[in-house]
Amino acid sequence: MKVLPFLTKLAVTEFALYEDEVELCCETIEHSPAELNSLLTPLEQGVFRYNAMMSLITEKKIVIDDVDIVITQGGVETLAGGIYLVDRRLSALMEESRIDENVRRSAVFLAANLANHINGKSDHECLPLLIEPAMDNEIMPEAALSGVKDITRAPVYHAFSHRAAASLFLDDMYKGSYDGRMIIAHLGIEISVGAFDMGRIIDSNSPLDGEGPFSSTTSGALPTGGLLELCYSGRYDMDEILRLVTESGGLAAHLGDGSLSSVEGACLAGDETTIFLVRAMAYRVAKEIGARAVALRGDVEGIVFTGPWALFKFFVDEITARVKWIAPVRTYVWQSELYLLMISAARTFEGNVRIDLYGQSKI
Repeated sequence: MKVLPFLTKLAVTEFALYEDEVELCCETIEHSPAELNSLLTPLEQGVFRYNAMMSLITEKKIVIDDVDIVITQGGVETLAGGIYLVDRRLSALMEESRIDENVRRSAVFLAANLANHINGKSDHECLPLLIEPAMDNEIMPEAALSGVKDITRAPVYHAFSHRAAASLFLDDMYKGSYDGRMIIAHLGIEISVGAFDMGRIIDSNSPLDGEGPFSSTTSGALPTGGLLELCYSGRYDMDEILRLVTESGGLAAHLGDGSLSSVEGACLAGDETTIFLVRAMAYRVAKEIGARAVALRGDVEGIVFTGPWALFKFFVDEITARVKWIAPVRTYVWQSELYLLMISAARTFEGNVRIDLYGQSKI
């Protein structure tokens, strides 16, 4: 089986080609921000990216005529989490949206064009699929409510990573069942901890909004009074405050370098300051896991760690020591998002994952 997974990001298009889960090629196409900004609709950008991909595929003589599945990741608030066949109605939904709302919406048109090209060249059918991780549309109402009437919580988190880790855990535990309750902790340059309940992520912190634990670069939750004092001190403008919260907070603020290699190396060398900070970060992650256990009313089948920092044994062991009483702990890591897309496509092709048809009942 051949799978062509791809991702549309702010200034790049990434794609790979796999045959029977073996990577044949992996490419990244960089786009000019000025060119992308001139394309006003997802359809226009989808066609632009399609032409760029086909040009590179032709130049490098990459054979895609026998691809079975083209698959990408979505980002559409009106769709529930799942895997969707890219059909005319789904394309119509995308065409109604502006490109600046979500760049990944252009991926629908790119998927459709790639599948149409392949189907015109080969004797078998190529399926264009869209994975919709889902975000705020899954959060339960109690979690969406805030204590300020004009503010509603709509967490942005690592939805694709959460759902993939949950799927792998459930596949290991139940061999094909996708109903379960677990806590997923994505440990990366941002940290998000979600409660997975029978196919839905019902609550999560939003790391770029300053929620939850601090990470290597994000501040995590801050004392509101202290943050307001900084905001009105005259020392920072709004962009600088946002950078403190999203880019230069956490370990980077305390150590200068919050990279995984630097932090892990310092811990192995016995640096007491770094060890203390990592333990403090692990404590904050453990507290967030405890909060997600409350969201699941204590009915937790597993705690799953994923993301690049899940390979940092000292950090994960520190978290595990505080949460292992809640549920069994497992770790899943993978090479890339493209690899995850390929695995999702393979499981769909094998009949282990259902395909949802937009606008119809689920099958």
